[in-house]
Amino acid sequence: MIYKIRCNKCGDIFQAETERQGLQKVRCPYCGSVLNCQLGDGKPFRTRARAVLPFSETREVDAQTEETQPTAKVKFLKMATADMLEAAKAKLNSQSQQVSALAASTTAATSEYIAKSSSRLKAFQEKYKNGDLWIFFIGSFTFILLVYIGLYLLSVLTNFVYDSHTWLFKQYIELKNSIGF
Repeated sequence: MIYKIRCNKCGDIFQAETERQGLQKVRCPYCGSVLNCQLGDGKPFRTRARAVLPFSETREVDAQTEETQPTAKVKFLKMATADMLEAAKAKLNSQSQQVSALAASTTAATSEYIAKSSSRLKAFQEKYKNGDLWIFFIGSFTFILLVYIGLYLLSVLTNFVYDSHTWLFKQYIELKNSIGF
């Protein structure tokens, strides 16, 4: 059947063709908004809610207006079936298996790296009498050196930003004075 529908948003009239009756979603071809329509026998649909979207008016289309109005595609509102739920469950299971495989490979690579580095540290500790002290000293010295390098780089960046701001402000004042403001 073909139905004439008035859009709630733009107010234009268009037609929708469907085989089944009942609650359906229809997209307005003029403004693109989606309308919930009760197509068919005209039984009143009532619901209790805090915010209710009104249903659009529907009436059958006569042969004269059928050629001039665009036709909208209708999407049926339906409940999830057992097949749809099984497909979603299978998809979820396959994705969780992929994630667990990725996590297992990542932790295996990380634990291998830690094992190699810790074995090198153990070999260094066994080779030298004060190996623990040397490892602590080298780590502390590296940390202090990195802190000083970071502070120096940030001070250079701050000086650069200050100099560029000063230069830009000077150019602004010169331009303003040359224009005559």
